[in-house]
This record gives sequence, structure tokens and C-alpha cells, in this order.
Amino acid sequence: MASDSWAQAVDEQEAAAESIGSLQINEKDDKPKAEANGAKTEGEGEKTRRMIKMTRQHILQRDPSSPLYSVKSFEELRLKPQLLQGVYAMGFNRPSKIQETALPMMLAEPPQNLIAQSQSGTGKTAAFVLAMLSHVDPENKWPQCLCVSPTYELALQTGKVIEQMGKFYPEVQLVYAIRGNKLERGTRLQEQIVIGTPGTVLDWCQKLKFIDPKKIKVFVLDEADVMIATQGHQDQSIRSRGTGFLS
Repeated sequence: MASDSWAQAVDEQEAAAESIGSLQINEKDDKPKAEANGAKTEGEGEKTRRMIKMTRQHILQRDPSSPLYSVKSFEELRLKPQLLQGVYAMGFNRPSKIQETALPMMLAEPPQNLIAQSQSGTGKTAAFVLAMLSHVDPENKWPQCLCVSPTYELALQTGKVIEQMGKFYPEVQLVYAIRGNKLERGTRLQEQIVIGTPGTVLDWCQKLKFIDPKKIKVFVLDEADVMIATQGHQDQSIRSRGTGFLS
């Protein structure tokens, strides 16, 4: 995430909150003052507006109804007990920065569209895996969540995270849409989560009809920058979007 993210600005926001109080700026009044007093006054007005904006963001972070809402513990997410057990079994004690901001949006009902960026090793995979597992209805025996990865190896790695986090939730099953996993025509998938590579996923959706895109609740495009920019996946990614996964 960007270095000036909401979470990193909390200290400055809290420090500014008291001094700001109920202060309001009338931009129409402020402009003439800036012209009369020069750049110094204009700079002070801009600084004050910035502090007010940051304070409002901090308040929204604490409001569960706000899209800026973030959490400080996994308990706040009200996860199913099986998933909370899986999270702690994997060694997670508290959400990382990317998780505390992204998970409330991904776990909302209905799920919210989200583009998340963070360095490797910060918990992005665990975040979207937890979102997929949370939105699955184990009573429904058809694909409900789909994750597309740019490579065979990455698809397997993500699948391992799904298996580990969901090991206390055996009702939810996973299937790999990757090379070598050939299914007979007419097969009806009963697994709720599908993870695969672009070519095979498209075949399963369009040619073989193993997956009904209209029944997909959560669609994840992993390593989206790689998928769109390199490895010849740009056309496949655009065609996947055209199937309605992102609607």
C-alpha cells in the first residue's frame, strides 16, 4: 500500500483531532484572504484542510458502515469459528496492514470490489483466501469462488494456503483448473472453490461449461499486474472480465 496510507497516518490524525475540533473552512472566504496575505496564508489554509481530511478519514476507519473501516483483530471480523481456528493455526496473531484495511471490504455482504497492492510477504494471499472461504455456502455443491493465477506454480501455492486455512472447514472443497487436471465433458463440479491458470479456466467456463460464471460470488485476479502486462495473459484477462466475473 502507499506510504501515506490511512493506517500510517493515524498518529498524525489523532494529534490533529483536538486542535481541529469543530473547525470548518469556508473556501469562498479563505480564497480572498489568501490573495490578500500572500502564499503564507494560502499554505496554512491548505495545511488545515489536509488535517481535517485526515481526521475525517480516521473517524471513518472506526465506523463499521464506512468503506474505509479497518480492524485490529481477527475477532472483529466475526469469522466462522472454523476459519478463525484455521487463521490462528497458521500463525497469524493479528491482521497485517493490508489485511486490516482490505478484509472488512472483502468480507462485506455483498462483497465490495477492491484493488489491493502491497509488498510480498505482507498477507495479501491470506486475505483473499479468507474472503473466499468466508463467502462460500458449503450446502451448495458448485463453484462459488474463482481465483486465477498467472502461473501453474503460483496456483498450487495459493491452493496450499486455502487447504491450510480451511483445514477445520472440511465441508468446503477445492479443485485446480490447471494443466494435467483433465476432466471428462459433462462433469459437474461439486467443489466450491476453483483456482487455476487463465487458459484452463477459460476452457472450463466457455468450452467445457464446468463453471457457471453467474454463480461465482468472489472472483480473484491474483498478481493482476502480471496477468495484464506480461506472459501473454492480457487478452485472456480481458476475455475473463467479459464473462461477467467482475460484475
